[in-house]
Amino acid sequence: MPSRFVSHIANSTIEIVDCLHAERDLQTGISIYNHLRDLTPEGVPRIRRHSIESEDALWACLDEIENDCVRGWKAIVHLEGHACKDGFELRRGIEPPYPVVPWGALVDRFRHINVASQFNLGVFLAACEGIEALRPMTIKKAAPYMFLAGPNVVVSAGAMKVAAERFYDIIVTAPDLGRALASLPAEFSTFLAERFFATTYARVLKAQSFGRNRRERVDSLVNMVVPDNAPLEQVRSVREMARVFARPDRERYEAVQQNYLPAGVSFTFDDLVEFARTGRVPN
Repeated sequence: MPSRFVSHIANSTIEIVDCLHAERDLQTGISIYNHLRDLTPEGVPRIRRHSIESEDALWACLDEIENDCVRGWKAIVHLEGHACKDGFELRRGIEPPYPVVPWGALVDRFRHINVASQFNLGVFLAACEGIEALRPMTIKKAAPYMFLAGPNVVVSAGAMKVAAERFYDIIVTAPDLGRALASLPAEFSTFLAERFFATTYARVLKAQSFGRNRRERVDSLVNMVVPDNAPLEQVRSVREMARVFARPDRERYEAVQQNYLPAGVSFTFDDLVEFARTGRVPN
């Protein structure tokens, strides 16, 4: 298993979705937009800023980004605003109480954009508690983004601006996603879809297919099928089938991988089995 997960991400546009209050918030969305324009005098990648003043405007903006991705653009979406555990707040042009877009609804819309971009979407959530967007995550659906970065605690607007500018300096000039994510301060958490898939599936394998867990699973399968008075040969036959069933299943793995990351991953099934077998599965 590789010691460093990778993501094969192309990027041709950075979309700043600015939901900050125009008068009450420090305008970091505009600052980052101007910083990115200075970094890209030739217009590559494309830099755009969207001023969002309602929930309808947010969905229309994300629809526009999705349509662009269908036409071939590969986006990083920079979402600028405020957040809480329940979702993302919309403040620009709005008076309190501010509407909150649930994380689940936002993540589902990102999933559409990621599929449209052929699994190249990155998201920078410049909002306190933005990492809450990871809570609706599952490998049973297509990945909603290939990477996500966001603060896991309350971060000042100034610190957010500095972290985002350092991140984009590397993304635009290197470009090196690993270095860019590593440049973020300790107050930020990062997510890679490939890493999430590998560690989640490895936990499943570890729980079902190795050592004592596998033996207990085999016994459970045998007890489900074989009556107490079954002949010994029948018990042996069923136990052998149960042992085969309890092994890591390549076809099952490939089906899940094709569902979550159909564009592929940087490791093989055998790599993942070895990763799970060693017991060094990250918490």
